[in-house]
Amino acid sequence: MRIRFGICGLGFAGSVLMAPVMRHHPDAQVAAACDPNPEVRARFGQEYGVPVFATLQEMMEQASLDAVYIASPHQFHCEHVVQASERGLHIIVEKPLTLSEAEADRMVAAVEQAGVHLVVGTSRSHDPVVRTLREIVREGSVGRVSMLNCFNYTDFLYRPRRPEELDTSKGGGIVYNQLPHQIDSIRTITGQRIVAVRAMTGRLDPNRHTEGNCAALLTLEDGACAVMVYSGYDHFDSDEMHFWLAEGGRPKTPNHGGARKVLSQLEGDEAELRRARYGFGGPISKAMESGNTDRKQPHFGVMLVTCEHADLRASAEGVLVYGDDGVREVPALQGRGAYSQGDTIDELHDAITGKSPVLRDARWGKDTLQVCLAVLASSASGRQVEI
Repeated sequence: MRIRFGICGLGFAGSVLMAPVMRHHPDAQVAAACDPNPEVRARFGQEYGVPVFATLQEMMEQASLDAVYIASPHQFHCEHVVQASERGLHIIVEKPLTLSEAEADRMVAAVEQAGVHLVVGTSRSHDPVVRTLREIVREGSVGRVSMLNCFNYTDFLYRPRRPEELDTSKGGGIVYNQLPHQIDSIRTITGQRIVAVRAMTGRLDPNRHTEGNCAALLTLEDGACAVMVYSGYDHFDSDEMHFWLAEGGRPKTPNHGGARKVLSQLEGDEAELRRARYGFGGPISKAMESGNTDRKQPHFGVMLVTCEHADLRASAEGVLVYGDDGVREVPALQGRGAYSQGDTIDELHDAITGKSPVLRDARWGKDTLQVCLAVLASSASGRQVEI
């Protein structure tokens, strides 16, 4: 079965990250797209040879679809998931699932009542390194997981942003946009829920007044713990500690403060710069369509997993196992897609065809959202928050 997808939202996630992967995936095809921007949707429709629409409702009414990929701004996820469910369409929705527990409950009820499959597209937890770490842990030779460290320093907050991306109430900042990658990786590797959070977040730039850094101690249901550190202030770059490989796996030239410098010299609208650089047809879009011969495995910062009999860490192309007898390297388990978005498609396809159930379903997305909300609550109160 080849899934006919309608893409809802032609921003960076929809048109740059996912659409090229769908174009080359054996079990997917781009069948339609919708976006409120008429110029963007016209160019996309011409490039992909598909009908385009202004709204999700129009697309679902007029195009022949099996599923929708929802990459609209976070505050619209709930309504769009409910609309797609009511039409019996399967769904991939970008992280976070939504922004409140009440909306998450509504989404869970909608997909379960409709009997459709939903995958939360937290692409970093589909990375080969996370898949490999999960399998090493599940195989059992390294023993029980006791502790995980997730550590990532980036330029996230200084990449060009739309106004809502700097507004926490609308899902802006690192808590909703970056921490889900770490949270879902921790949950994927261990197979455990997170039951308590003690966290501190920071808003260090009054001109970008949203959470830009976080340190959190997470308690897992089996008693293990995870330390989650993220900073998006474009000073230190933790790729220095990961063989100078960028998040996508390509070799990286050090450029500390480079994103800040670009913004400081900007004349004009920041959102326009974002569209030009990260939008459909821009330089990053073209790079996604180019060859990947120089790529190593993607990653999301430095991750260390402490088990009874070994420590585990990502290498450039696999996982290093530091055991009693020294160090060995386990090659990464690769999915079918060149990027982790392909593995997200696989997860939905496997569920639709009955091969295996969805792991990152709506209830999974709600659990991750609860951790994000607990991070904010713990930081505000100075206390541990139970989930």
